[in-house]
Parts: sequence; structure tokens; C-alpha cells
Amino acid sequence: MTSSMSLEHLVGADEEEVDLGVDRPLQDVLYNHSYKQDHHDQDVTAYVVQDVADQDDADQTDPSLIYQINRPMYTERGFHTEYKENEFEYVPCRQKIETMVKKCRCGSRCCKGCMVSTAPILGWLPRYVIRTQLLADIVSGITVCVMNIPQGMAYAMLASLPPVHGLYLGFFAPIIYALTGTSKQLAMGTYSVLSILVGTAIESAVPLYPDDMEEPPTNGMYFNNTEATAIPEWDRQQELIDAAIILALLVGIIQLSMGILRLGWVTVYLSDPFIKGYTTGSGVHVFTSQIDNILGVKVGSYDGLVKLYYVYRDIFTGIEEWNCVTILLSISCILVLIFIKEVESKFKKHLHGFPLGGELVVVILGTLSSYFLNLEANHNVDVVGEIPAGLPAPSLQSTKYLTSMIGSAFPIAIVSYSIAVAMASLFAQKKNYEIDANQIAGLVNSALMLVVLLWIGPLFETLPTAVLASIIIVALRGIFRQLLDLPTLYKYDVIDFGDIKSDIPPQAVWCVSCLAVILSNVDIGLLIGVGFTIFAHVWRTQRPHCTLLGRIPGTDLYKDIKWYSSAREIPGIKIFCMQASLYYANVAHFKSKVYKLTGLNPKKTFQLKSRQQQYENSGKKGIKESENKIAHVNESEQKYTPSQKAERSRQLSTPAIDHLINIDRKTSKDDGEHGDHVTKFEDIQSPGCNIHTIIIDCSPVSFIDSTGLNGLRQLVNEFRQVDITVLLTHCRKSVRDFLSKGNFHEKVGSKGESCIFVTIHDAVLYSTAEVFKAKAKEKKIHSMTRNANMTTPASTTVNSYQPENADVQMTKL
Repeated sequence: MTSSMSLEHLVGADEEEVDLGVDRPLQDVLYNHSYKQDHHDQDVTAYVVQDVADQDDADQTDPSLIYQINRPMYTERGFHTEYKENEFEYVPCRQKIETMVKKCRCGSRCCKGCMVSTAPILGWLPRYVIRTQLLADIVSGITVCVMNIPQGMAYAMLASLPPVHGLYLGFFAPIIYALTGTSKQLAMGTYSVLSILVGTAIESAVPLYPDDMEEPPTNGMYFNNTEATAIPEWDRQQELIDAAIILALLVGIIQLSMGILRLGWVTVYLSDPFIKGYTTGSGVHVFTSQIDNILGVKVGSYDGLVKLYYVYRDIFTGIEEWNCVTILLSISCILVLIFIKEVESKFKKHLHGFPLGGELVVVILGTLSSYFLNLEANHNVDVVGEIPAGLPAPSLQSTKYLTSMIGSAFPIAIVSYSIAVAMASLFAQKKNYEIDANQIAGLVNSALMLVVLLWIGPLFETLPTAVLASIIIVALRGIFRQLLDLPTLYKYDVIDFGDIKSDIPPQAVWCVSCLAVILSNVDIGLLIGVGFTIFAHVWRTQRPHCTLLGRIPGTDLYKDIKWYSSAREIPGIKIFCMQASLYYANVAHFKSKVYKLTGLNPKKTFQLKSRQQQYENSGKKGIKESENKIAHVNESEQKYTPSQKAERSRQLSTPAIDHLINIDRKTSKDDGEHGDHVTKFEDIQSPGCNIHTIIIDCSPVSFIDSTGLNGLRQLVNEFRQVDITVLLTHCRKSVRDFLSKGNFHEKVGSKGESCIFVTIHDAVLYSTAEVFKAKAKEKKIHSMTRNANMTTPASTTVNSYQPENADVQMTKL
């Protein structure tokens, strides 16, 4: 549209005043800044006003800026005609690759950049300042090593491995990360959730007796959910170690492949509610796995659904086997750890971030107590056992568990990557730096861990396993504190928590993830939790919020009429908005909401109009037959007396009246069969149904697929059949391009983008102006017809039949 639409009021033919402008008299004008742009005829006026009556004292010192703009009314087509859109040529993928290859120059600079990106140590090590950074890194390395020694041994037990393998991990992992890592705060080591994932994977892969044995031996017991079988005398511990090594290799290959293929985006599907629910459920498994070490009791090894039930069944049925010394030792260690943690938390500022090392304290005290009191021999307390000095010699491991470990390697790779990236990003954001820094602290940690492995490790052979179990249980405090987040999570997102009043079932992301892990296992729970997270997202987009918008008086702003009582609907116009993209999963919901909120179903309306036409045609036919009979009466009325004429006329006209009544009754009966929502004939002309335009706000729509395009096309055509225009506003360029490629405009009968407008207000102005023009044209035609009829002389005599109050009146003109 090239004509200017700066009217404040548009008055229709029925003299109803519709306020659509934004120009208002401004009170208390302090400053007036008006200017006109040179190349476009648009007036922009800015006012600085101060509302003394409505603002508080604090607000009175801050003037507010009010603007007024006079501009043409724009369709998307008109807007693009006046303001040329930048054209971007489509470049095929093959051409992009060829361009990248041509730009690649294998010089010294390119090779250096590739090496630095692969091994970041080559980038930060030459810039390392020993005088200012070395001391802090040494202190950090010592701190991490103090934590890694007890936690490494404890979490190795959690992974069904000998404690010394936790020390091996604490030595090798920081060295590898120092060469390839980019976070100065992230320390590589053991983690409870990953440890239990590894333990579950290798326990399920390694049998309790050799596969070549046809029958289970009888020199041991193996428990499952239903029966007990024997354990052969073979080195199952070494088999578990071999399986863990193969699993670590597979996880490394998967993560390396993800890095090469840039597949880190898969972790975005691990939402915060899922991670919290998953880790809480995993914490229950971790806690349960350490109960036997805390109580000094033996329990069976179980797998499958509700395996925790069988573990606690064995614990409470074997209550007479509980070791009192082990229980007292565990309680003492837990109390000491909690006390030290509370002191660290209370005097955190005074300690300047240095930990008191509660885990190392209880390890040293527990080892000394066990050694001098000989707890293993005198009180049957389980201890760590042999810890070989030095590092294991490199060797090629058996690949017999390679295929059975692939399925477990994928969730471990994804979860470990997600945890590492989340922690590194958190520290980077807190410390305000990119994830790219030095790793001297990790190297210091590895150096100290090497000292422990070479000379100090064997001293921990008498360490009670109850001490390591106490460390693990106290470390779970942070995980179980996530239960305190449930009230907050429930307040701002009932879908993430779960609520019986929400649009999805009561099970929700947090609860489903946690319960799935508790009732099944950590690996199965991971799949269930991720699947339900995706389902919850699809459910949100499948049934998004839909509403009608109304105009805030005196502005060009349109808001939800349910949330803003001052928002007013424009007479004859419905403005619809769906808060989601339009695709195959929500097309039916979109159409049903349009019908419901606008109060019009075009299919039913079209059917009703067809019935009304049949009704009118049937009525005219009955009237015509009555007129013919009345004409016959007029020809022979001389035969009868006046009283006989009246009786004869009544008999002839009654069937016509009954015919009209029967048609009305039959139609009403047919309407009733379709339910209460079927509109009656008289309702078609009611004010609630006098809608001439439906405007769809497409600002939340980021994309439309082919199914959504077909649904939108059907909707527009259906409303067009009942003389209702559908307009689109705020369409993104990607949406407009998709509509053009799908021949949307040609199939709905619009020229170019004439049905698409830049803003809602443009569409409202256009619609109201079109109605105003149509009514003015209709009024002009009516006036011309009336004047023509006044100048035409009457030359014929017409017999008119008019029933009134069930009486027949015969009038001869």
C-alpha cells in the first residue's frame, strides 16, 4: 500500500466509530522534538512528558519518552517495494567445501594453529609466568591431591574395582587433561555417578563363572532376583579390570569422534531438571551400594527391575550379621566429616579457599586405628587389602568384552562430557574467562599422586572399607540437597516437576528421571529420562498456548485479552496468536483453537448458509403456490357470498403457512442432532458472528513445515468461502520464503504477499478501511437504486400474500 494511513478514527457506514490511531493529545508536554526523514515521507515526533498525577516521587525526576509516528500502512509486499531486501545467493554445500579448501593454506601459521587447538599446552605454556602463577598452582595441586587420594580409592570401590585403580586414575587423568584441556579450575578425577555407571556396566558384562562351564559350580553363591547359583574359583576381579579398561577405551573413542564431528550439541537434551532428577536417583543407588560396607554385612549381587528392594531385603533379613565395630567406625567417620565440612563452610573466608582435608584426616585416622587395634583379625572388619607399589606395566588387554561394552559406553561418554563441560563453563563464567587456560595445577596433582603410588600407597592396606564408604555417603549430601529445589521447581515450571493440573500426565521430567533410575538402573533410567524430556518438549509444542489479542487504547500495542483487562477487541476483527511454530504435531490444535476462540467454524457456517438458502427457496416456492391459488380465487370470487369468500381463502392459504412452519421445525430438528454447538439460522446474523477479518499473529512462529503449510492454506480457504478474510502479520523471512516456495499466495487467491502485513496495526487499519469502503460503496449503490425507483412509474398490479398472526390477508394493489 502506498497511500498513507494516518487516520485516528475510521467511521463505518453504520456510523460506528472505531478508534484505531495512536495519535493522542499529550498533557504536560515539556519538550517537543519533531523531524522529518529526508528520503521517506514519515513524520516522527518525540515528546518528553512527566505524569505528575500517576508517578511516585522517585519517578517524577525521570521523564518518560513518548513518540508519535505517521507512516504509510504496509503490507509485506509494499514494504519490500519501498525498502529493498538484501539478496543472499544460495551457495550449495559442495561449493562451500570447495571454497574452504581453496582458502586453506598449509603454511607454518596454519600448522601452528592446528597444533595449538589440538594441544592447548603449546599455546599457554610459553606465556606462563612462573613468578606470579607457580605458587598458586602448587597450592591448588596439593589441595586436589589431598581430595583425590581418599575419593579415588572410595569411588574405585564404587566402580567394582580395587581401590588402587582410583589412585591410577588420579595420576593419569590430570596429565592428559593438562595437555588437551582448557579449564584451569576443572580437576580430572573420579565421580560418583560415573563410577556407579562403570560398576553397573562391567558387573553386567562379566559373568560370575566362566562361560565354558555347562553347569554352575557349587563352591560359592550367586544371587539373582529369583534364585541362587554357585560362584567358581576364578579371577573375576581381573576380568572386571579388563572390562573396565575396554570400557574406558570405547568411551575415549566415542568422545574423540564427537569432538571431530562437532557432536557436542547432543548434550543440550540433558536439561537441568533431568540432570537433577537423574543424579538424585543415582545417589540412591550409590548410597545403597555402600550400606553393606557401613554395616559390615554381606548382600547378594542383583540386577534388573527393583533390584534395590532385594538389596534392602537381604540387609534387614541378615540383621543378626551386622558388625557393631564397623557400624561405630562408620558413624564416627561420618560425624567427623560432617563437622569438618561445616567448619569449612562457616570459616570459608578465613580459610581463603583452602580445604581442611576432612577425607584425608579420616583416612589417616582410620588406617592408624585399624593397624594398631588389628580390627581385621580381632573384630572381622573389612579392609582395603593389598595395594601394589608403583605403576602397572603397559600391556595389551583382551577384547572379549568389546562388543558387550559398546551399549554402556555411549551413556557414560555423554554424561561425562556433559558434566565436564557444565562445570568448566560454570567456572569460566564465574571467573570471566574463556575455557582456555593453563593446567600446571593438574600436573602438580599428578606428581604428588605418583609419590603416593610409589611409596605411600602400601601404607593404606589396613584402611577399613567402612571409612571409604563413609566418605562416599557424606559426599552425597550435595546430591540429596537437590530435593530442596523441588518447591522452587514446582512454582515456576509444573511440567518440569509434575502437577495433576498441568496439560501433561502427573509424571514429569524430574520425577520420571529420578524414579526411572531408582526402580530400574542408572543406564536404563538415563534412556527413560532423556526420552521423557524430549516427549515433554514435544507435548509443549503440540498443545501450545493460544489466545486472542486486543488493542490497548491509544496505542498500536496488542496484548492478550485474558491478561490485560484494558485490551479491547476491534469490532468485526479477531486477532489470533499461537505461541509456537506451526508443524505437523500441532496443526490440528491450531485449527481447533482458531475455530473455538473466534467462535466460528467455517465448515458448519457454510453448511448452515446452504440450509438457509434451501429454507428461503422452499418458502418462496410455498408462497408462489399460495399466490397462484389466491389468483384463482380472485377469478371466481364472484360466485361466492362475502362469508363464503373468507372461508374459502382460509382453506387455501393454510397449507402454505403449515409448509413454512414444517420447514422451520425440520431445520431446527436437524440442527439439534449436531449438538449444542451448531449455530441456528438467526445466529448467523447475530453480532457475535459479524466477523469479517481474522488476523493471525505469526511473531512466535519460527518455522512452518509442509503439513503446517497445508493446514494454514485450508484454514484460509475455508474462511474465504464464508466471506471472512484471513491476514498474517509479523512473519519472519524464513516463514515468508517458505510460504512463497509452497505457492501459498496463489492457492489462497492473494497477489504476492498482499495478505501479509508488517505489524498487527497495519492489518487492522487495512481491514477496517476495506470494510469502510465496502459499506460506503453499498450505501452509494442503495442510494442510487432508491433514486431510480422513485423516478420509475408503477405500471403493473401485483397480488401480494402476507401472512400475519396466522391470519390470511388478501390485498389487491
